[in-house]
Amino acid sequence: MPQNNGEPLMDTSSPPFDFVREQYPLAPHTLYRIGGPARWAFLPRTANEAKAAYTWMVDREMPVLILGGGSNMLIDDRGFPGGVLFTTRLRGVETLGAGRYRSGAGVPLADIVSSVMLPNNYAGVGALTGIPGTLGGALYMNAGTINGSICQFTEAVTLLTPEGVKTVPMEPALYRYRSQLFCGKHEVILDAQLTFSVSDKDEVAVYNHYIQRRRETQPQGWCCGSVFKNPPDNHAGRLIETCGLKGTRRGGAVISEKHANFIMNEDNASFEDVLGLIQLVKDTVYARFGIRLEEEVRIIRP
Repeated sequence: MPQNNGEPLMDTSSPPFDFVREQYPLAPHTLYRIGGPARWAFLPRTANEAKAAYTWMVDREMPVLILGGGSNMLIDDRGFPGGVLFTTRLRGVETLGAGRYRSGAGVPLADIVSSVMLPNNYAGVGALTGIPGTLGGALYMNAGTINGSICQFTEAVTLLTPEGVKTVPMEPALYRYRSQLFCGKHEVILDAQLTFSVSDKDEVAVYNHYIQRRRETQPQGWCCGSVFKNPPDNHAGRLIETCGLKGTRRGGAVISEKHANFIMNEDNASFEDVLGLIQLVKDTVYARFGIRLEEEVRIIRP
């Protein structure tokens, strides 16, 4: 590929697919409702289409962003200069038997709870209830609650990588609190094999309990959920609240009065509005407690 001062020149030719869009708005596809357009957006309907689009981008050394439900992303108002590969149309759940299922990465995690776990009274509903976004995104960050996380119910993951498609058997060494080691930043989760066991409790009652608790303790509105990971043996929200930061505003963004680990897009907030509050929280908590908070939200810049 031609070089310019040591940097690769991005191929400006149009992608040869019927599922591609140019200058595609990203804000409507994130729960923050913030972010500029993608230079190219790829919306594949099948794993083969995803592979074709991904290969096209990799071959051209194009910056790649993988986007599922957009529930855990804060995207720069300038947008993304490369290609955004949406996995939201990679749906379908296949029953494999004995509590095992194969699910596309684009299936909402809430659908797995409501359509797979609850009808069969599978254990683990408390770990996955109320989590927005898709299975792929949940696996990428090992989403969960105090009761567990999605990787605990995962038998194997199918990935699309620059070297091709590969299946990774899941094992505890490959995941940890809100992170994992099996999928790289620019790799794509296509599907996963999930495994569940029947519970000895009423999982519908468990579900109703946690849905009600979330309604009581978490704000409603445009946000990414928890902005920061909980430090070991502590709670980010508690630290932020103790610093007196609830209700702090910057532009159209505000630190929630209901839960301090939520930064809300209350009035057409910009990327910089939210980012400014994130930095304020980090600086204030470190100055008071000597604890460096780590973002749970993914911050996407050009």
